Amino acid sequence: MERIFLKKDLGKSLEEYDFPGLKNVFKMQPQQVISKIKESGLRGRGGAGFPTGIKWETVLSIEDDTKFIICNADEGEPGTFKDRFLLENLPFKVLEGIIISGYATGSKYGYIYIRGEYVEAIKIVKKAIEKLYEKNILGENILNSDFSFDLKLVRGAGAYVCGDETSLINSIEGDRGKSRIKPPLPVFEGLYGKPTVVNNVETLAAAAEIMNYDNNPYSEMGTEKSRGTKLVSISGDVNKPGVYEVEFGKLTVRDIVQELAGGVKGEKIGFVIPGGISTEILTEEELDVPYTYENLQKMGSNIGSGGMIVVSSQRNYLEIVKNVSDFFRDETCGTCFPCREGNKNISKIVSDIYKRGYPTSKDIEIISDIQYAVSSAARCGFGESSLNLILSLFEKFYTKKVEV
Repeated sequence: MERIFLKKDLGKSLEEYDFPGLKNVFKMQPQQVISKIKESGLRGRGGAGFPTGIKWETVLSIEDDTKFIICNADEGEPGTFKDRFLLENLPFKVLEGIIISGYATGSKYGYIYIRGEYVEAIKIVKKAIEKLYEKNILGENILNSDFSFDLKLVRGAGAYVCGDETSLINSIEGDRGKSRIKPPLPVFEGLYGKPTVVNNVETLAAAAEIMNYDNNPYSEMGTEKSRGTKLVSISGDVNKPGVYEVEFGKLTVRDIVQELAGGVKGEKIGFVIPGGISTEILTEEELDVPYTYENLQKMGSNIGSGGMIVVSSQRNYLEIVKNVSDFFRDETCGTCFPCREGNKNISKIVSDIYKRGYPTSKDIEIISDIQYAVSSAARCGFGESSLNLILSLFEKFYTKKVEV
């Protein structure tokens, strides 16, 4: 079950990998490559889920001598470690995806921005990049083609907000990691004001594998709105934490927890965070939902980054909420007022709730009001989603027994 699509090359060394996707791409025109990615239904795997082919096509359509590809390997979402897995175990597939993206969009320059704490991944990818230059898979006239592409590794400085593409771009340029106002979108004015594609590690690895085939098996996997597979990082109160590959629509969230992750540690499941701490929780009664974008959205939650955290019923839920609230208070870049002040005030309210041992109905009402203001006015995904888990947990576990 683990080697459905992306993970089938596990165990191969760089010397054993022949870059079949890249070789196929050089037989095609850029628009043909993009058409195949669009046909596959591949969506961004970093959290937003935006169609990859549309992003690539937009950059291809812009006439500019300089364009950039950025691989976002910052992976700061707590409970998410599937990108680290790919960087450490399949770095050649990730790098192949970056080069393919460059060819498809007419970009000659790329950056891979890796979270600073990923010391081992940085070491592995750095060595892989050096070998690709030696093998003429990076640099001038790659594999005797007329396409040239240069790639640079950038080590992140430990800011969660750099998961946002505009904050990451600022960091690469040497500025503090902070969000930009959109529009303009990075595809029009990104790195150094040039058209820029920012894709997640898993997205680019999937693109490389898709181009490996003459047919398009990815488009036949999953559901109409959720094509292909997803790497799920499972942690928390489970017996077999790890990275599992799941075909969309084949398993429910409960199946993933019970069959893949070996079930819950403790008496029973309290709740599951399906896509990182930016997503709304699912209670034990809600776990029979098929694992797809559309089904989780119907449940009021999201696949997010694929960081699934299982929480036992024996845990102190208020302690978890306090940890989440403190995290978002500390990690906001502070650039926009709603997110900065909203998360600071939520942290204070949650601290008071934690000391008291329960929320009041007034607490939940205020948190809901602040969540609406922050999600409506914040200028990046950080603020838009920072209160999702907190409010959903209070609403699902405390609204019926709060004091006024």
